[in-house]
Order: sequence, then C-alpha cells, then structure tokens
Amino acid sequence: MRRDSGSVNPFLELMIYQNRIQLATADALYSDGTNYRPVNATIRHLKDWMPDVKSVLALGTGLGSLVQIMHSKGYNPQYTLVEFDKVVLQWALEFMNKDAALKTEAICMDAKLFMSRNNQKFDLVFIDIFNSRVVPDFVTTSLFLGKCKESLNQGGHVAFNFMIDDPVKWIAAQEIFGEVFENHTILDLGINRVLIGWI
Repeated sequence: MRRDSGSVNPFLELMIYQNRIQLATADALYSDGTNYRPVNATIRHLKDWMPDVKSVLALGTGLGSLVQIMHSKGYNPQYTLVEFDKVVLQWALEFMNKDAALKTEAICMDAKLFMSRNNQKFDLVFIDIFNSRVVPDFVTTSLFLGKCKESLNQGGHVAFNFMIDDPVKWIAAQEIFGEVFENHTILDLGINRVLIGWI
C-alpha cells in the first residue's frame, strides 16, 4: 500500500490485511488497527474503570491503534500522542477517526525528553516504545517509569507493552516496574507482556 523511510525507522510499510491497516518495520508489526492485542487486552482488563478515563497519554503511537480501539468501544477521552518518528505520527493522524482527531494533541518528540519536561496529569498512560522488536533501555529505568507514575491522576493507570527479546532484560524490567508500582499486574500475551500499574 505504501512504503517510506521514517525519520527514525529506515523502513516503514503500510499494509491492508483483513480490512485493517497495519504498520510494519523490517521485522516487527507496530500497529494492527482495532485488532492490536496489547491495547485490547489492556482495555478488557480495565473495562470497569475505562468509562472514567478522561485523558490518555500514548508514548509511542504506531498508527494510533489505542485511539482507534477506544473510539470503537465508545470511549472519548482527550489524547496526547507522543511519537519520535514524524512519518509514523503523520500516518497515525492521517488514518485517525475525524472525531477522535479533534480531541488529539500530537507531539513529535522523543518520549524520554517529553517525560522529563511533562507536568500534565493523565488518567491512563500507555507505553508502547520500541526500536524494531526491542524496548529501549531508558523505558525500563526507574527514572522514566517514575515520571510516568508522577504523570497520573489519582486512581490512574500505566500500561506498558513489553516484547520479550531477552529473558534477562524481561526479568529486570519486571523487577523495576514492581519497585515503581507496588500495585501492579502482568497480562501474558505470548511474546508480549503488558505490565499494568496503578496508584
């Protein structure tokens, strides 16, 4: 359907599969429309709380599956999308539902830098940051996760999509997440895990 070199990713491809627009890099699927499992699993797990969500921060956007899925389920919060690759962000906005787009602030910036400067509060922070199939090291630091926790409204949740590329790193990531979020759970999606913490 479309190929390009992003400002961060050297190879990006848009494809249509089973009537869904997918975003892929050379070796990873970054977005799968309303079928994106990490988002669906998170929303399903938090279904009793989701109607109260008024503000969402997405760190790493893909094609905006988080926005698409929440909109399809009738949720209509304010969104802040932070994406480092300007081509990915441009495509996410291009294919976004127009009503949801009106409630979306898009920021092209490194998530680490954004969080170091952020003073806004959100009900839900969704972390979905990858270099290909690898979660960058900064994402699993107590400093970054602590900034995410500080950005939550009382009763808010952080959901962190992690792809297990290295079992040792996964064990370390769990430990650090648990230190930052005393209250947490882990959703097992095969090679992916979603760590959910709350205050």
